[in-house]
Amino acid sequence: MMRCDLRRATQFETLPLDLCEVGKVMKHDNQDDVCEFVREIVSVRTRELITLTERPDRERRDIKAVEELWKSPSHRYAVEHTVIESFDGQLANIAKIERLLVPVKERLAGRLPGRFALAVRETETSAARVNFEVAHQEVTRLVLEAVDGLNVGETVTLSSEVLPFELRLHLRFKNDSRIILYTDIEGDPEELRLERVRRALDAKCPKLATWAGDECTSILILEANDIQHSNIFVVYSAVAPALAERSDQPDVVVLVETDGYPWSGSIFKEGDRLGADVPRNRDGGYLYERGQVL
Repeated sequence: MMRCDLRRATQFETLPLDLCEVGKVMKHDNQDDVCEFVREIVSVRTRELITLTERPDRERRDIKAVEELWKSPSHRYAVEHTVIESFDGQLANIAKIERLLVPVKERLAGRLPGRFALAVRETETSAARVNFEVAHQEVTRLVLEAVDGLNVGETVTLSSEVLPFELRLHLRFKNDSRIILYTDIEGDPEELRLERVRRALDAKCPKLATWAGDECTSILILEANDIQHSNIFVVYSAVAPALAERSDQPDVVVLVETDGYPWSGSIFKEGDRLGADVPRNRDGGYLYERGQVL
């Protein structure tokens, strides 16, 4: 039987929520639902009923059209939506991890002497060509062989000639019996996110500015669904400087986080106000929850 290669490490990064939970709350195309959620938020903030009047990008294929047009008794709105990936291929990576490691998690349920974290490198798994059933069996074997020798806080690297990638196994504490999935990405997460935001603004802002003109309020909706690498604070830290570089800033920028339940929405920009200067909601906070927009 092939033995696993155990290379001991002394530290392991702070772990996020389980990647397999992401798949339970994330759809690959939330656009219509996300736009509806933001429309409710803007309606509450303006105290006007806002209705969806048109989806030009589905009806006018011959030009670069915005995704939605809205109307209220006193305003018209041009709306664009985009998903901000934390790194190139984030959504594809989540889908592959679901196929590659979630069945392993299920096989190991109740068989582990503690709570463990199992990490893979995104660059290795995204390029890996492997029979998934064989991989499930091999990863399960490697983990079961390694767990008994681990101390709390210790990390080992697992490798096998059967697998074209390595894994890291970390024991968090003893009083549990489950495994949490985690992905390592190459590069500086902040720089990767800033680059993705810049690219999103390059794609969306000129089109919004053209359609909004002087008569419509332009709204850019940013969707984030990476529960591991993303949150409102790190996204804002990328959006604020990226907006400052542009002369075609949207009138309103809203972040919607769809990696949890219920979804949450935050106003990043409203008119000339940005971040903490944006007026708060009626409860005195900054977040709106889907289904509870007041």
